[in-house]
Amino acid sequence: MPIEEDEGFFAGSAVEVAPRLIGCVLHQSNGSEDTAIMIVEAEACHEGDGPTHHSDSQRLAGGHVYVHGGREKWGNGYRNMRSIDLVCGDKGQASSILIRAGVPVVGDDIMAERRKVYERAIRERSNGYQKRLCRGPCNVGEALGLHPLLDGASLFKPPFRILRPVSPPPRLLNGPRINVSKDAHRLWRWGHHDYRPWISAPFPRDKVA
Repeated sequence: MPIEEDEGFFAGSAVEVAPRLIGCVLHQSNGSEDTAIMIVEAEACHEGDGPTHHSDSQRLAGGHVYVHGGREKWGNGYRNMRSIDLVCGDKGQASSILIRAGVPVVGDDIMAERRKVYERAIRERSNGYQKRLCRGPCNVGEALGLHPLLDGASLFKPPFRILRPVSPPPRLLNGPRINVSKDAHRLWRWGHHDYRPWISAPFPRDKVA
């Protein structure tokens, strides 16, 4: 059974904590709608990585949530394009981990309803649509129903919970970062070796952490 985490898990830097997050479960309760994902891809981030990583929420102490992004034009309307980082380290460090992909473990029907407008495969429940629900940071945010009021919330109080497996994944993927304005060469992205089809971008085939 999963073991609920405590603040000490997030005491290190993002680079230290990110690989430990792979296989953990992030649970979010939005009223009567419970959703949860197993984290299968995560990327360490620091202040200055891009326009989204300059926030007071990212400078909170480890164990808080940093929700970023906003509304973007989509067709004749707008779409909420929000992502979630989990903050690490001491207060003021601006160290966080971007959740890039997850496997739905609770509420996949709820996630599909939230995501179906933007992807035909999800709308039609095509074969393998579940792999598309939380593939990519903004898709994770949309599937979990993130909204601005969650920015700065604690991972250890409702509506969030963070849980870890009894045993960590035996093998992790490791590779360079994606869509950052500097230090793109750094190997600060990790993935679950057994869930390659769920991950947002490929890892080098021979690169195992």
